Amino acid sequence: MRFKRFSEIFGEDCGLSREEPLLIGFSGGPDSLALLHALHQVGANVVVAHLDHGLRPESAQEARQAEVIASSYGFPRFTERAEISAFAERHSMSIEEAARELRYGFLFRVAEEQGAQAVAVAHNADDQVETVLMHLLRGAGPRGLRGMSMRLLPNPWSETIPLVRPLLSFWRQEILEYCEANGLQPLQDLSNLDTTFFRNRLRHELLPQLDQISPGIKLRLRQTADLLRDESEVVDRLADEAWARCLSSHDHAYIRLHRGAFLDEPLALQRILLRRAAEMLRPDLRDLDYAAVRRALDLVGQPVSAPQDWAIGLYLLNEGEYFWVADWEADLPVDWPQAPAQGVHLEVPAAVELNLGWRFELQEAVPVRSKAEQNQDPFEAWLDRDRVGDDLVLRRRHPGDRIQPLGMDDGSLKLADFMVNEKMPKRARDGWPLLCKNGEIIWMPGYRLAHPYRLRDDTNRAIHVSLQRSNGRV
Repeated sequence: MRFKRFSEIFGEDCGLSREEPLLIGFSGGPDSLALLHALHQVGANVVVAHLDHGLRPESAQEARQAEVIASSYGFPRFTERAEISAFAERHSMSIEEAARELRYGFLFRVAEEQGAQAVAVAHNADDQVETVLMHLLRGAGPRGLRGMSMRLLPNPWSETIPLVRPLLSFWRQEILEYCEANGLQPLQDLSNLDTTFFRNRLRHELLPQLDQISPGIKLRLRQTADLLRDESEVVDRLADEAWARCLSSHDHAYIRLHRGAFLDEPLALQRILLRRAAEMLRPDLRDLDYAAVRRALDLVGQPVSAPQDWAIGLYLLNEGEYFWVADWEADLPVDWPQAPAQGVHLEVPAAVELNLGWRFELQEAVPVRSKAEQNQDPFEAWLDRDRVGDDLVLRRRHPGDRIQPLGMDDGSLKLADFMVNEKMPKRARDGWPLLCKNGEIIWMPGYRLAHPYRLRDDTNRAIHVSLQRSNGRV
């Protein structure tokens, strides 16, 4: 019997020790009973946890029976009852999703309290096939089709306690034979026959039909999952490198990525990065469907500066050279210079400390026109001193502001239109620092000098203006 490999799986594949406590999710059914017995046989230090889902009238009695079975092994036992239906309704979840959420939350909570080295559950090879097929039907990518892992850390419930599945390589029939050979009498959960649940419909209806059409389909689906899981290790390394290239900053409620770097990545890695961002902000997320990822790719590729609803309570926002994946409640940080709420009158020379370490300076300078024309830094400029005069103000924009940008010989533009044309981040516009003279904008740091105040051949005196940050410029 292949269960002879269990001891090897326990130590090598699952990375478990016999001395440290190991928490097992125990229902009393064939799978968890076989796992409990096998763990006992290898001398594991087991802690048993049972969650009564409260979905059927007989569930309380089954919980007591499960406790009796577990008590015969002499292991510590923990039992709790959950109101799955009420939780599902309250959180707009399916019964299956709610049961999974509460069950794993309970298991990892008890595991942490008991100092367990891992949480062990009794998923088998048939469960793996069903999971792969479920993900396929829902439109998952390669990551979803690789199915479950025998050891998973980190996982949606813990960064430090692994989730292990020691029976993942055994078929359900092998487990039933193991129970029979060892005189085990498992409980029968009638909900496993209820085909109103998606997984049960696959198990009892779809998979038997597929096996008639293509005998051996379950083995091939499991092999597909194994291949994709092995190959995904290579893809994950590439994704880690791409993530390092694209990530700008992150918080529990937002992630900011370099838009240009992201769009330079291959499409496959773009999809993976979007899923990773969603999973970081929604740790309990199981998978994003194809349509959600496609919508995000379309939004990131468009020059749209307004927040765009995405999925699972998150939105996307293109903002200059970055884009955000954020919770609607997130307070996105401001990373650009902002002028004081009240204008600051300036005399040459002058320096004004702004937010986030930004510093505005102006001082007399030698009027070297070639140097000004060759300057590639939009955060510094040279102005004609005589035309600028002394009545200078550093302020925010006002209604009706206009600008005559360098290169425009006649006329002017509405400042609002200029900001839009320059694709200036919308959140930066109201407070952006503007150097003005008698209400007229003469320099917009980071963007453009006003044409009338440029250095000319007859310029005798100049002012050098700059906007710098202590840790570098934008």
